Amino acid sequence: MTALTPHPPLAFDESGTPVSTLYGDVFRSRSGAWPEAFEVFVQGCGLPQRWAQAPQAGGGAAFTIVELGFGLGVNFLATLRAWRERTGAPTRLHYVSVEAHPLADDDLRRGLAALGAPACDIERLVAQWPPALPGLHTLDFDGGAVTLTLCLGEAAAIVPQLALGADAFFLDGFAPSRNAAMWEPALIRALARLARPGATLATWTAAGAVREALAAAGFEVARVAGHAGKRHRLSARYAPRWRTFEPPPAAHEWPARSALVVGAGLAGAAVAAGFARRGWQVTVLEAAAAADRGGAMQPLYGEHLHLSSDDNLLARLSRRAWSLHLRDVAMRLPLGKLLVDADDAEAAARHAMLERLGFPASFARQLSRDEASDATGLALPRGGLWLPGCGAAEPAALVRAWLDAPGITLLAETRVETLRRDDAGWSAWDAAGRRLASAAIVVLANAGDAARLADLASLPLGRTRGQSTLVPGERIGALRTIVSGDAFAAPLADGRILAGASFEHDTSLEPSREADRGNLTRLARTIGGDPLAWFDASTSAPVGLRCTARDRMPAIGVLPDEAAVRRDAQALLRNERLALPRLPGLFGAFAFGTRGLLWATLAARLLPALADGDPLPLETDLLRAIDPGRRVRRMLRRQRFN
Repeated sequence: MTALTPHPPLAFDESGTPVSTLYGDVFRSRSGAWPEAFEVFVQGCGLPQRWAQAPQAGGGAAFTIVELGFGLGVNFLATLRAWRERTGAPTRLHYVSVEAHPLADDDLRRGLAALGAPACDIERLVAQWPPALPGLHTLDFDGGAVTLTLCLGEAAAIVPQLALGADAFFLDGFAPSRNAAMWEPALIRALARLARPGATLATWTAAGAVREALAAAGFEVARVAGHAGKRHRLSARYAPRWRTFEPPPAAHEWPARSALVVGAGLAGAAVAAGFARRGWQVTVLEAAAAADRGGAMQPLYGEHLHLSSDDNLLARLSRRAWSLHLRDVAMRLPLGKLLVDADDAEAAARHAMLERLGFPASFARQLSRDEASDATGLALPRGGLWLPGCGAAEPAALVRAWLDAPGITLLAETRVETLRRDDAGWSAWDAAGRRLASAAIVVLANAGDAARLADLASLPLGRTRGQSTLVPGERIGALRTIVSGDAFAAPLADGRILAGASFEHDTSLEPSREADRGNLTRLARTIGGDPLAWFDASTSAPVGLRCTARDRMPAIGVLPDEAAVRRDAQALLRNERLALPRLPGLFGAFAFGTRGLLWATLAARLLPALADGDPLPLETDLLRAIDPGRRVRRMLRRQRFN
């Protein structure tokens, strides 16, 4: 992904109107920002009327707007005001806005204040304003009923990667003569692919080239009177004579808003809470006697971001999940994290990576040895890559808090042997043939056992044993942040330091002093010190088993119907564009490996959005990377040639 270029500092003209020095144009009309936003965009797309006429629907009803050019957010705040005054049926508003050059938060505050925006909305927006990192960022308003998704990057790269169905479009880039890329026909066609039938579109420009591009993409375009004396603007409706691609899928109508979640660990508890926040009734089935088993027995979990010089899929996915974790998890510990350099070559490579990717210092920066020692509280042998926003959380406390949410029922000591589907949805059965519970949908969040219940052969899962070690803080030093390198270490509230964790290819849950010795040896290579001096005072932390796929990516999404895949194997092999058969209402959230905190928070956002037909919080290439069916075609090809 291309590095972001943040917007230069905001300027103001002689009338006090915010001006973009990047494009040499005003952000809003000098005749009045709010009347323009309401007349041109809110009314231009007929939103109040459309909301008032919307049919009554269940809790999944939503309305989605896609905007090109967030700027100061005036259109968003004007739409938010109109939404609050609506009398119609939609229960959720999704506002997805693309911005290539985001303003700094102070400039955003100054610009909106100069335009007279409501102070409470300014502060809510600025408080959630993301760092200048490429990709998608989620901001919530009005108790979660309104979601603003900021897509930071070039529109031509981002729009084709959006996974949503749009009900309306706002085109609000700077003038075509100053910002031609925002009005390219290819970009207009990409928007058309997102349009639901009858989607409306509005823009302040009436340029002939824009009219032609919209008409060619399937929009019925009308020139209407412009705002404040401007001759014309455009209003349009998506009504193509024919459509050469499938329209975005409509929201699924489930028999009921009820869900079964199999597994009450981090994944299951997070997903259950995510559905409950949307008003679903959730039953969690856990085979163990209590929810805080497995990985939740660990004293602390870290937020393990991945960074790479090419900003690869795992790096982007972990960054997106981390941004959601920051917003959705109130119980996290903002410790900061230092990735200690192994040697001078690694330090130089990391410095070059940061230069190339253009990440802000508030997200990542290189520290010298002295700076790293000051940050961590330890006398370190080398500097490292400092991630000040990273933190950790106590998994058992998170699981308990998530499962205590209203709308969730936990059934412990309930092992699911089989799943069955009928017209009413899904039911879970035990080994004795007793029905345990039923719901419209099921989420398998039970790690390695998920593949058995879903009959999933295409995604082999492995397990690695992980054991951490506890050391009294006075033996190592006054560590106050997370450090990572050959080993991970973090301070605990009781004064001890958690070190580890081991990677071993066995499934024993018994603590091993040999594993402790290995943890401390690797920690000494990272931070310096004598592991023998730490060993006699150390104790073993609980042992956990990590469930991982071969590509180290999680499995989050709708599960494939492999029986139907085998039946249709020849057609699927001949045509890569054929959609894989799926098991309707059966979702997965497993293979979380070492990034349980991040993937759990991601799944808690992604799976309810999938079930409700809302805009998905990931780009399509990231969705493909975590799709539980991502290896199905590979399985078919292998079977064909074996």
